[in-house]
Amino acid sequence: MKKILALTLAATALSLTLAAQPKQLTVKEFLKVSPKDTSAYIVKGVVSKIRSSSSGSFYLTDGTGTMLVYGLQDPENPGASFKQMDIMRYDTLSVKGRFLLYAGQTKEMKDGLLLSKADGPEHGKTFFQRLDQQPSFQGKEGDDAARAFSKWVYDRVKRPENGEKGTVVVGYAIGKNGKIQEVQVLQGASQALNDEVVRVVKQSPKWKPAKYDGSPVRLTGSVTIIFD
Repeated sequence: MKKILALTLAATALSLTLAAQPKQLTVKEFLKVSPKDTSAYIVKGVVSKIRSSSSGSFYLTDGTGTMLVYGLQDPENPGASFKQMDIMRYDTLSVKGRFLLYAGQTKEMKDGLLLSKADGPEHGKTFFQRLDQQPSFQGKEGDDAARAFSKWVYDRVKRPENGEKGTVVVGYAIGKNGKIQEVQVLQGASQALNDEVVRVVKQSPKWKPAKYDGSPVRLTGSVTIIFD
């Protein structure tokens, strides 16, 4: 009798364990879940676009469709930010969470849990290498754009009448709108030479901004002018 009871209890425990495992769905199946369903489901797919690193929201895609995951959390590292999870485009993730219809129209997985991650091809690349589109200046991109801008500045700075010499390095940011911003001297000479290079850099025509994930992004650069 004791053996039969032990087997019955073991079978019951196994049954409860199996029943507690969340069901894995495709993206298409997950998006059809009723908002009244409070069950958690597992979805596996590839990160197709990062919507916001600060809120941990991104789009997950498989062969059936694309869904929004909002507020991802790592159960093995409670409190870790999305950036600390080191998630990039084309990573393959398994996430667990419940379906939510936000504001009556946005279908998403809210506060999903990260179960597994396989790094995609963007790991090991610099941010510049991961850009969809490099910044462009007067029709030139990348290193050619930087050289064209350096020449543009060099042709417009006024040489001091006293023949003063020196090297000035000026840093700047290309804003999401293509305008030059945050101009500052990184390596200076005299105040007069510094001011002259800053003056010209601030007059720069608009650039075509860099793009990442299909959206404009801010990018920094620098220009070196040698007065000799």
